Amino acid sequence: MSKMAFALKSRMHEMSDRDFEDQLGLSKTEFLEHLDEMAAIEAGCIAELGASAPDFEAHLLDDDGGVSTEMLTLSGMPTLPIGLIFGCYTCPIFRRQTDGMKDIIQRYAERVRFLFVYVIEAHPTDGWNTPSNKAENIMVHQPQSLSERAAIAHEWRNAYRLEKPILLDWPDNRINTAYSGSPERLYVLDSERIVQFKSDQGPYDDGHLDDWAKALANVS
Repeated sequence: MSKMAFALKSRMHEMSDRDFEDQLGLSKTEFLEHLDEMAAIEAGCIAELGASAPDFEAHLLDDDGGVSTEMLTLSGMPTLPIGLIFGCYTCPIFRRQTDGMKDIIQRYAERVRFLFVYVIEAHPTDGWNTPSNKAENIMVHQPQSLSERAAIAHEWRNAYRLEKPILLDWPDNRINTAYSGSPERLYVLDSERIVQFKSDQGPYDDGHLDDWAKALANVS
């Protein structure tokens, strides 16, 4: 469970049921059920510090917002360190941190390969939709196909002018399952594909970007 979610859970008793639901967009009972789901996802994560990163293969998001026929395999990439970024458009904190991630990518782009992995939506209209998403008119349903996931990832890419490769997790969310990447998470893999950094399960505070940057500065 993310530290931010745990902190909110510890303060639940300080808020009325109405105030809690108005602020988060779901009831206290629904929030606790969500935390149980996130804890189960985290328990199934097989990407561990000091261990080989789970291999995966995925389609790239093409220039027009479709699913490229080109596939990328983690084990088939050049022997450079890798910065992995997991996230989705409907996570408000991930949106807020995207520009910071771009700055870090630019800083280390000459010696680290960066990959965005677009995962399951955190706050779709057919799930836990948030007041902030409604205010920003980011209203999308949970995609059921690669093409639907690509369309949302394309919208996010255009909104933040991203240039780095964006990989699309499969409809069965197999990459997210291996890395527990949703709603956002950061990894650093060394040139031998050993996990050297693994952020807390998101959403997380902005300080995690500094921790990620330090790990990128030291990886080889």
